[in-house]
Amino acid sequence: MSGIERERVGPLTLRAWGLLTALAVWALYLLTLAPTTGFWDASEYVTTAHILGLPHPPGNPLFVVVGRAWDVLTAFTGLPVALRINALGATLSAGASFFWFLAVVRIVGRFRENRHEVFVAAVAAVWIGATAFTVWTQSNLNEKVYPLSMFFVALVSYLAMIWMGQANTARGNRLLLLIALVLGLGWANHTMSLLPGLALAAFALLHRWRAVLNPRVLGLGAVLLAIGYSVQFLFVPIRSAQNPIIDEADPECPSLVSAVTPRRIDDRYGQSKLAVACEALALSLIRDQYAPTPITQRQAPLSAQYANYWQYFDWQWARSLPPAGRVAASILFLFLALVGLWTHLRKDRKTFVYAGTLFFTVTLLLVYYLNFRYGYSLYWEEAPLLDAHEVRERDYFFIIGFQLWGIYAGLGLASLWGRWSASRELNPPPAGFGPRHRKAAALLALGLIPFFFNFGQADRTGDRAARNWAYNMLQSVEPYAVLFTYGDNDTFPLWYMQEVEGLRRDVTVIVQSYLGTDWYHKQLRRLTKPCEPGESPEDSPTTVVCQRSFDPGTAADLYAEMTVTPPTRSAIPPPEAGIDDLSRSLSVQEDSTYDLTERISGTVRGGDIVPPADIRVFQIARQSLGDRPVYFAATAGAVWDRWQLQPHLVRQGLAFKLVDGPLEESGPLVDLSGYLGGSGLPAWHDRVRTGELLEDVFLVDDILAWDEWPDPSTRSNIPGVYYLAHASHGIAEELRGESDAAEWAYRRANRFARLADSD
Repeated sequence: MSGIERERVGPLTLRAWGLLTALAVWALYLLTLAPTTGFWDASEYVTTAHILGLPHPPGNPLFVVVGRAWDVLTAFTGLPVALRINALGATLSAGASFFWFLAVVRIVGRFRENRHEVFVAAVAAVWIGATAFTVWTQSNLNEKVYPLSMFFVALVSYLAMIWMGQANTARGNRLLLLIALVLGLGWANHTMSLLPGLALAAFALLHRWRAVLNPRVLGLGAVLLAIGYSVQFLFVPIRSAQNPIIDEADPECPSLVSAVTPRRIDDRYGQSKLAVACEALALSLIRDQYAPTPITQRQAPLSAQYANYWQYFDWQWARSLPPAGRVAASILFLFLALVGLWTHLRKDRKTFVYAGTLFFTVTLLLVYYLNFRYGYSLYWEEAPLLDAHEVRERDYFFIIGFQLWGIYAGLGLASLWGRWSASRELNPPPAGFGPRHRKAAALLALGLIPFFFNFGQADRTGDRAARNWAYNMLQSVEPYAVLFTYGDNDTFPLWYMQEVEGLRRDVTVIVQSYLGTDWYHKQLRRLTKPCEPGESPEDSPTTVVCQRSFDPGTAADLYAEMTVTPPTRSAIPPPEAGIDDLSRSLSVQEDSTYDLTERISGTVRGGDIVPPADIRVFQIARQSLGDRPVYFAATAGAVWDRWQLQPHLVRQGLAFKLVDGPLEESGPLVDLSGYLGGSGLPAWHDRVRTGELLEDVFLVDDILAWDEWPDPSTRSNIPGVYYLAHASHGIAEELRGESDAAEWAYRRANRFARLADSD
């Protein structure tokens, strides 16, 4: 068993066949690769890899380092940065397929003498696992750091199978130490990489407990685990101290000693957690800004959580089919996977201890541990409030489980194929393919179902929606603008366009949801301060220096013709203004009005408690007005609505400008209150500026060519915002008697409406 990978099947060894299978998977991912960035976390990770920034806590430092190295090494291709980082995800996932192939070969080879059958089982298992919908779509767009974790889990699984045959040898001990190092490195990428931990413990203790409990092995293993994870303790605070443009949680430490000294810290629920002495890094490690709910406080009934998991399972095998066909495919692959599980359990319980425990961990146990709220698209009648649901579909958290479902479905399919062949062959040959093997081969075609019926939904080759969205949003605002956004999708793509493609770096993007932290506004204060004589942000483009200059070459022509004056003060008030005090909140007993300027008032509803994040929005807007333009993204309704600023906002493209002065109907300004009344949207519409943006600047033609919007989590949001921009413009043009322009805007609005309603 020690060298089964070197045994030949036909002209090649099994290892070579594994490499070819992984190359086929890689080619599939590259064939369907996203050409640029995507929504959600994709833009954040592409950007932080490119500039060595720190993404959201705990920072995923190993991915940032690997991504930056890949970025540098592939720069010679001249391909866009985002496409190259997407290719990194595809490469890592294909690498995971390679190690899963070798692991399956070792497992099946223990109870199948016919190496051709072993080969077929490995190919079927890896191919079905690789074409499961979530695995595929997380591999051809680097939305998360999970392809790297998938790579580590597959590598650890293969090493565990090798260790089994050498557990009582010195090489076996070295393999255990290597596994510990790999787990530590994976941990520095994402905690998902630790999912094999329970399976490894059960497998090692039941198989060769004396080898595992050897004090020397345990001690060295703990050291190597810590060395692997030390990327988290060393890179993160060191890079944070250099003030990268994206430095989430600002986990800077006074010394490296404080970064590696263990200490327990209490979270917001009073639970004690192991962290480090450096408070900023400790808070990042426990993800304090997200206040993760303890597992003991269930966020939804367990039945609803498992129903949500079934919904995601149902997506994996035939995503393009209508519900009835999709469910039929799901039942088929559930059956095949159960056959594979039963075959493995019955034929080789020793390796099943590892694989079965891992399978249980990444499916049933993980659902319980993650403790999600109600699914994004489920149980709205039982839980009608938005806060009771996840903000998006979360299938990606179960990516390793879906890959294992596919692997076991492949094993089940190969098992049925082998039984059918054996039942019809009176004297089956000891090796090779017999005539009945070849006649039964049609059964293996079932393994192509995910490939054929996921391809249409998984193919990302024409998806530029996120990049174009960011381009359109940034070009909607004037030079040196402050632009308030709300969350991931109206922020991260903008970061990407600014830091990777260099577009409109003069714009200060302020995400409201981060203003509730004690670090974010302080970074913005440094980022927007006027440059001192001899100081230039171009001297260190990836770190915070001072306010970055307006570059007409990256702006729409309509701004290049404007007279532009650089700001004279930071957009963030000085500390003495009280903005640094997070303990402040505003409790309003009755409707109250607060003055932003002499001409702008913000009204807060009686009974509201205004948190620090919204207070800071008010303070920043007041500080900026008169020195730089202030805008709110069209997706940030909750931000402007807190202060009921609608009477002072004017639509310009995908953003609303806060105007410090009286608003009156004129040539460019149109009052749409008679049409938008009760919607909560600002009624003033800049017909001229919005018309120029929609007709001459915005990139939307590729989106309008779609038959449906691909991402269910952004379907009702992004195309809906485009719809409102065009519909409002159509009304404004119609009111001014411009029937042709109105018809053009209405026609586009209707196309966006269809995309918003597509399912």
